[in-house]
Amino acid sequence: QVELRKRLLKKEDFVVLYLDLDNFKEYNDTYGFLKGDEVIKFTAKTILKIMHSYKVEDSFVGHIGGDDFVGITSGVDYEKMCQDIITVFDANIKEYFSKEDIEKGYLEVENRKGIIEQFPITAISIGVVNVNPGEYKNPLEIGEIGAQVKHLAKTQMGSSYAINRRKI
Repeated sequence: QVELRKRLLKKEDFVVLYLDLDNFKEYNDTYGFLKGDEVIKFTAKTILKIMHSYKVEDSFVGHIGGDDFVGITSGVDYEKMCQDIITVFDANIKEYFSKEDIEKGYLEVENRKGIIEQFPITAISIGVVNVNPGEYKNPLEIGEIGAQVKHLAKTQMGSSYAINRRKI
């Protein structure tokens, strides 16, 4: 919020990436919280590594909580950045799963009614908001749009990103 407010006040052009893991609860339920924490750390390192590789001095990466992250940057090919995050994430997430689950391509998790359900291997979804000066009044507006485009990305199978292309 503070970082977004600062950039809005300076009337900067910037891009906000809202990143979230798909099927993370099911991963935690299957592998436990310690392994879940390892996946969170791996995700944070992946986002940091890729965003810093673009060498934008004022880039910002934050952990919102749980399996939610935010990245703020400017002056980069943000679609390529999203693709790079997804490529590195997908190439390495398999290290956190058993060989059996990777071969099946899904986790089997018992729901509250005792029925076994299948959930795909954990993926990353990214919602992108391109912020132009004067377009948004406050960080909450950006967050609302970010939640919408992240939800759109989550509706796609596997790791994906969606970009807000609407103009207010």
